[in-house]
Amino acid sequence: MGLVRKAYQWLFSSLANQLLFTYLLVIIIALLGVSLWALYSIKTESVTDLRNSLEVEAANLALEIDNDLALDSDKSRARIKAAVDRHANKLGVTITVVNQEGHVLADSNAIRPGDENISNQLEINDALAGIVASYTRSSDLTHSNWLFVAYPVRAAGHTTGVIRVGVQLLEIERRLNNDLYVFLKILLATATVTVLISLWLARRVNKPVREMSAMVRNIALSGDISEFVPIRRRDEIGELGLSFNQMIGRLREQERLRQEFIANASHELKTPTMAIGSVVEALQAGAVDDPKLRVQFLSSLERLVDRQSNLLQDLLDISRLDGEMETYWADDVVLVQVILDAVEQIRPQAEKKDVELQTTIEAKDIIVPGNALQLQRAIVNILTNAVNYTPPNGAVQVAVNLLPSDMVAVKISDSGIGIDAADLPHIFERFYRADKSRTRAAATGGTGLGLAITQEIIARHHGRIEVESTLGKGSTFTICIGRKADGG
Repeated sequence: MGLVRKAYQWLFSSLANQLLFTYLLVIIIALLGVSLWALYSIKTESVTDLRNSLEVEAANLALEIDNDLALDSDKSRARIKAAVDRHANKLGVTITVVNQEGHVLADSNAIRPGDENISNQLEINDALAGIVASYTRSSDLTHSNWLFVAYPVRAAGHTTGVIRVGVQLLEIERRLNNDLYVFLKILLATATVTVLISLWLARRVNKPVREMSAMVRNIALSGDISEFVPIRRRDEIGELGLSFNQMIGRLREQERLRQEFIANASHELKTPTMAIGSVVEALQAGAVDDPKLRVQFLSSLERLVDRQSNLLQDLLDISRLDGEMETYWADDVVLVQVILDAVEQIRPQAEKKDVELQTTIEAKDIIVPGNALQLQRAIVNILTNAVNYTPPNGAVQVAVNLLPSDMVAVKISDSGIGIDAADLPHIFERFYRADKSRTRAAATGGTGLGLAITQEIIARHHGRIEVESTLGKGSTFTICIGRKADGG
């Protein structure tokens, strides 16, 4: 059992071993099948040729002794015996001649004819019935297989006797044994070559898999993702290596973004924290005793705390979005109501800046699959930016339009300061801030996460968000999401 267990462990310890065993097993089974078929074919063909040859010899002898069979006298029996001995010695076979009753008239193995009746033997019985018969059976005397062919001798339409020719199958068996020995040598040689080729092929196929396995193990132990698997093939293994390298590249990018996110979040959290500390130090140093300075510092402290709270909320939201599954985004949402709620939420901020909010809604009963709170959050983020970056007496417009293919577009336009073309490709990146003038234009600087959160929310709704902007004239953000066919 221990040997079997070790063999089992060796077999399944490596893909190369499994490939080797599979190839070897297939080759051996195929060769054994071919060998057995070839041996069977050789034996069948050899026996058939020998039977035909014995039948021809029996027919020739029948032509020579047919008259003597009909006479049935001592002289005729002597002539039959002489002919039988002559043919038997010439061909190296045994010949027996019987009359129509099955009595032996001559036998090449007997010194003189006897009167034995062998009509009960199968081949003799068939031949007496007029059939050329052949049988193979084992001899108790020689302990070998014999082939017997019984040929009926006919005269005047009647069977007058039978000539039976027998021969040992030693030569055929010897030939088959030699062929079997040759086949076994071929099988052994083929198995050896198969093992060598299979080992080479299996190791060649298994090498990139081993490299990937070693790299995965190294990543698991050290976290190092600085290397790629070398691609030397263009088959399925090569595609696997390419996919593995793409995964490594994606992990690198994710790690870069993670480190960048942590660095930016740390910086964003550190800035207001240090500012809060400075304000507190100033108040402790005596500013609290000056009513004017006290109000100024406390107002600044309030803004800094609000900024810190907004940043923490944005960090929690984007973390939640990164880990949330789409199963939470399948409610029937009345889009127009979500938009109106978002507008009302931002209205106090707009009135404080004397910015007019305008809405144009093409249809009211628009149903979209998703999450109402998250959609409202996305629209509020865009509206907040639009109001913040629009000067007093400006306007922010919200329009809802139906599109072909069951889509709906929500356009939010402002008459603000606009976004530089160089910044447009980056505004949805986390912690990215556009032109410094946009930051200064706001009463408080943004967290740099609002548009990133908005884009993630829209992506979760299988939609897209686009932006067009001109410096000094304003920006237009367009959200396109799918709607239910019967909704609007």
